[in-house]
Amino acid sequence: MANKPTKIMFAISDTGGGHRSAAASIIAALDQELSIQSTIVDFLRTTNFPGLKKAPEIYDYCSKNHVWLNNLFFNKTNSINRIKALTKIVYLQSRYSIKHAIEDSSPDAVVAVHPLVIGLLHQTRKASHGTWPIIAVVTDLVTIHASWATPGADLYLVPTQDAFRSLIQYGIPYSQIIYTGFPVHPKFKDFSLSKEQACDELGIKSDAFTVLFTGGGVGAGNMRDWVHTLKAQCPDKQLLVITGNNKELYNKLKKSNAHCDGLHVYGFVDNMEKLMAASDVIVSKAGPGTLMEGVAMKKTLIVTEAVGIQETGNIDFIINNQLGYHCPTPKEACKRINQIANSTSFGKLTCKEIADANGSKYIADIILDTTSAAIAANISKKSHEKQIFIGA
Repeated sequence: MANKPTKIMFAISDTGGGHRSAAASIIAALDQELSIQSTIVDFLRTTNFPGLKKAPEIYDYCSKNHVWLNNLFFNKTNSINRIKALTKIVYLQSRYSIKHAIEDSSPDAVVAVHPLVIGLLHQTRKASHGTWPIIAVVTDLVTIHASWATPGADLYLVPTQDAFRSLIQYGIPYSQIIYTGFPVHPKFKDFSLSKEQACDELGIKSDAFTVLFTGGGVGAGNMRDWVHTLKAQCPDKQLLVITGNNKELYNKLKKSNAHCDGLHVYGFVDNMEKLMAASDVIVSKAGPGTLMEGVAMKKTLIVTEAVGIQETGNIDFIINNQLGYHCPTPKEACKRINQIANSTSFGKLTCKEIADANGSKYIADIILDTTSAAIAANISKKSHEKQIFIGA
């Protein structure tokens, strides 16, 4: 009889595309193990708690129009005690919905890829006398919100030494923190096509200096003005624009630039590794996912802005590790792009040690080891209880 598959649940929130992307990256690394059954659950939606169940929509709206609201929430909740209090309130009202979500997945382990789910998972496991381990995967690089240090996870896997130090300062024991690197999808590290081959498959020019411009999964930032300036001041450059889920921006760019040579507009894509391979420079907001994917592809990065306080430290991370530049205005970015394009050595800053990090594989191995140990301990405990029962 075939062995029962090991079930791993990834608890996320679709606030932006980063948390789901990180979970998918780890799952891709786990997929090499045929006995693993992975599921992704938008855990905040399952609470049905006012506000939290609409967290993705609220985040998208604030990121595009009112970043100050995201920053206000960050500041007002950036305390372990406040997070504990909020978690208690949410759990008391949503415990039955959360319990059903866990029961539906029946996990052998739960991986928390969003900070606000850690405490809810801990409360649920405690109330149900569950034995499944909770593994928190931190996806912010430097500016770490207190919620990432919510007590209750068995392990906290962090992408940088900065994140490691932050969790220590918040009170998480050394023994529970592991520096793993960022969970970049294996397809970025394993991508083998040259720029010319990638351009040919995309149907774009392979002999043009190519700039990839993205605003993340929600298409945040003033992308339309950036595109117009880039085309005006870098007229000989080929520009690939990814608008993510921002359909309004996609339609406007498509309509206003229908006859613009050298401009290619994409919506939400699942072939980012090919688009990066076809590019010479990547221009992006300070979202950790896109930045670390670019690092894995050994591309020069130009960071435009931090959309929310949680992204502010990422700019310094890129600069301090000589991975790219900070250009907060389109004019500055154009000047830098032209400098890079006109020099054979200018802009080649990628740090090999960081670029070679394979966070997803390391994280996947830790999840497998932790889950196997928990399953073995549970089997041993049940066997011992059975022997006691028979002996009685």
